[in-house]
Amino acid sequence: MYKETLNAPKLGLHGDSPNETQETRVEPQGSKINRVCDAFLDVLRNRTSTHLQNIITAHVCKSPPDLDAGLSLIAKLREEQPDLVERAVEHICFLADVNQLYDHALGLYDLDVALLIAQQSQKDPREYLPYVQGLGKMQPLRRQFTIDHDLKKHNKALGHLFTMDEFDELKTYMAKHELYSDAMHLYRYQARRLNEIMKLNADYLNSRNRYKEAGIAYEYLGEYSLAFEAYRSANEWRECLSSATLIPLPEDELVAVGEAFAEALTESKEHYDAATVHLEYLNDIEGAIKCLCKGYYYAEAIRVVGLKRRAELIAEVVDPGLVEGSATMTELLAEMKGQLNAQVPRLRELRQKKEEDPLAFFGGVPADGPDIPDNISLAPTEATTSAGTFMTRYTNRSTGTLASNATRKTSKNRRREERKRARGKKGSVYEEEYIVNSIGRLIERSNSVSEEVTRLVEGLMRRAMRERAVAVENAMAEIVELCKTCIPEVFQVKPTQPPNVESGEANGDDEAGRPTAGGQAVFFDAMEANQREPPVVKAFSRLSLLG
Repeated sequence: MYKETLNAPKLGLHGDSPNETQETRVEPQGSKINRVCDAFLDVLRNRTSTHLQNIITAHVCKSPPDLDAGLSLIAKLREEQPDLVERAVEHICFLADVNQLYDHALGLYDLDVALLIAQQSQKDPREYLPYVQGLGKMQPLRRQFTIDHDLKKHNKALGHLFTMDEFDELKTYMAKHELYSDAMHLYRYQARRLNEIMKLNADYLNSRNRYKEAGIAYEYLGEYSLAFEAYRSANEWRECLSSATLIPLPEDELVAVGEAFAEALTESKEHYDAATVHLEYLNDIEGAIKCLCKGYYYAEAIRVVGLKRRAELIAEVVDPGLVEGSATMTELLAEMKGQLNAQVPRLRELRQKKEEDPLAFFGGVPADGPDIPDNISLAPTEATTSAGTFMTRYTNRSTGTLASNATRKTSKNRRREERKRARGKKGSVYEEEYIVNSIGRLIERSNSVSEEVTRLVEGLMRRAMRERAVAVENAMAEIVELCKTCIPEVFQVKPTQPPNVESGEANGDDEAGRPTAGGQAVFFDAMEANQREPPVVKAFSRLSLLG
């Protein structure tokens, strides 16, 4: 009812603004309910004898209820004003769930208050009395551990074991409840025991397939053999090979591991990393140069050739790599150009059809189709009647049918519609969205290859392959220009909003009449998806040497 007060200026107790008072009062954080309760407690905290129930009410009515504070008040009353305890216990049990109060009283480690609460409940004394009596016979720390364990406060229970110096029991408890981080924090100043816990944590991480973290833990302990295996399972080549050299691993095994990583990195197109492995661990200069050429790192390839005094590799490896790279890049850019030249006109054609005859575009009756009397009630079909809107096929609405409101799109229909949307079949209502997304991905791809083209053009010029450099640069510049030209048309056209869609909560719609369930919701999502922000085309800088 009072939403407008949420952002209103905070007022003092007498309605004055804080900056109007001599002392600015800092309001407690939290909800309005908590602020009101705290205001009552500030005034009534010294009037316990006359406002006991009000004080307890203020604690319990907070969100969430501050049961610990209410129970602490009862514990204080037991020592200072015993005659008020019974009234306080009865009132707090009336306001809050007794079982929660009992658990909170145990959590305060006050057995007397817990017994007072239990006596007000429907609990059988044969259930809680032996338990409470058993707790009373324990040492204080063991009692606190038992209570926190029974209340499933495992991290607090672990702290009690640490205080009791029960290290073996703590390790067992830590492993059972997976409290490795808490245990390491507790023993952070005890190096020997910290290392034991770190080893247990590493074994646990390794058993859960969290190999990278396990490798870090093993390396922390100086267990390089175990770290090597964990890193290898995680496919972390840098950490794995560094651990292998620290073992140290025999040379033949190190080469085998390096070859496996080089092959995997090449397959995942991480060519620079693959070249590093070839060069530094396999002593394969030619393999490293080939990997650098595949990743269009020609400047680095030529540098390595000079560094290793293998000038003959420029003609044998780098030049063929440049030729292959220019051919691959030219083919890619030609495919991108062909895609743009095909999809932009098709998108223009679709939008023109939608504007000229939206009824036919959305799968209804064409404008020049036969007229159907609007006083005939038809069962829902793929085609809609003129009695409904042209969106009936997707909104499941028809003012002239009896079965329209009874027919609902199920989750199965929604999944089927989502598959249709993902395919973007030619001629379907989802083709427009599919083309827009396809062009967006093409622009992202052109941005990602821009740096590769720059490195390729520079490499071609360094090796006196000017004609190839001109061809690649012109192709890239043409793609960038086409992308910039098509963006206003492709991404800034407002989608046609479905008109005259009736709203109705019974049909799973929101307040604006937009379906929220079934296949029709997928269609509305597709219509709204065209409102995406247009991508930014990355600028392409030509090489001035090419004119």
